[in-house]
Amino acid sequence: MKAHLRLAAAVAVRLLVATPALAQGQPYLPVQKAVGLLADGAPWSADAPNGRSFKLTLNKDGSGSVQATLFTQSVTWSIKGDAMCLSGTMISKCLRFREIPGGLQAWEGDKPDLKITR
Repeated sequence: MKAHLRLAAAVAVRLLVATPALAQGQPYLPVQKAVGLLADGAPWSADAPNGRSFKLTLNKDGSGSVQATLFTQSVTWSIKGDAMCLSGTMISKCLRFREIPGGLQAWEGDKPDLKITR
């Protein structure tokens, strides 16, 4: 019995150390699920860590747009590994996502990035 408890504890610690998302309490969404939610052709409100806000629209075909107060920019997106990567003139990042009320919190590496809501 003690051996089973030690093994279970070792596995739990390994998961928490190896997976930062679990260590912070919530796993990242599988990238296919995040893409299914985000790439629906309708605009999302995106808040960047620097305080700037914009509208983000992503389409199923890998295209999209960023619309801010003074400009609109075309972007593309693709799946790379366990992340969704956005590319455009003013943006280039690969993000993983966690669900939050009303939308998704994007993470770049181990740092929170865009907060995307409707």
